[in-house]
Amino acid sequence: MDRVPWAPVLGLRQDGDVGTSSASDLLVTIFGELMRPAGGQAWTQTLVAALGLVGVEDKAARQAISRLSAKEWIVSERVGRKSRWQLTDWATDLLTRGAERIYGLGAERRDAKGEWDGEWEGEWDGVWLVLLASVPEAHRDLRSRLAVQLGWAGFGTLGHGVWVSPRAGREAEATRILHDLEVDGAVLFRSTMTDIGDPLDVADRAWPPGALASQYEAFLARPNHRGACSDSTAARRLIELVDAWRRFPLVDPDLPRELRPDDWPGDRAADAFATRRAAWAPTAAAWWSATDGGFD
Repeated sequence: MDRVPWAPVLGLRQDGDVGTSSASDLLVTIFGELMRPAGGQAWTQTLVAALGLVGVEDKAARQAISRLSAKEWIVSERVGRKSRWQLTDWATDLLTRGAERIYGLGAERRDAKGEWDGEWEGEWDGVWLVLLASVPEAHRDLRSRLAVQLGWAGFGTLGHGVWVSPRAGREAEATRILHDLEVDGAVLFRSTMTDIGDPLDVADRAWPPGALASQYEAFLARPNHRGACSDSTAARRLIELVDAWRRFPLVDPDLPRELRPDDWPGDRAADAFATRRAAWAPTAAAWWSATDGGFD
């Protein structure tokens, strides 16, 4: 089973790659977006049909199902000549927590109706979590795994084993990562800055905004597809939308307003994601229900 628990949910391999989705990546998206909300069960034919919507051929779809079964994401039950798949408790828990991270990105800048208002809920108190965790060069694999996990926990590096996060609430998460990876000699403390230095400069060093801004602009450039569409089209659009969005929590720490550049495209992207998902999810759910029921 994957020792980096968020990796398969958010689309990240052990080496940190967030590139093109494989059939297994897309199937995990389908698990979280369509299968789990509908009760966590599906026929093989339903999973194959869902992957077919996004261009995965039958053979590759069945290989992805087999691969994730071997990794204990799903278990099967024979019903006549067909297989009925069930998400395992481990996978259900992982997908539930993954959904909180995926859909929570940018959520604190929404009003009571769920509409984006461009503001952080409350002002940042200026407290940083500062982690000193140095891993010897001889242990490159451990160093890489530590970087990956701290990255998706919202920490950025200032170099030389110094990691920072403006979210003091991530202390328990950082502690768990250090414990799970058995990193010795680490020091974690809370700190505020003096008059020397600028918090914005620290944020820019830890999370260079240029590349991430370009990724958000590319997301915003995706076709919006306004208007009504068929159930299958809505399902395809939803799978593609969530699959593209679920990588951002790995590279965006969701910084407070005080630490983000003006007119940050991530705000507009979060609004676009929420709006499009709300428009397509009900119709996609109807497609899933009808498709899975059709194989009974």
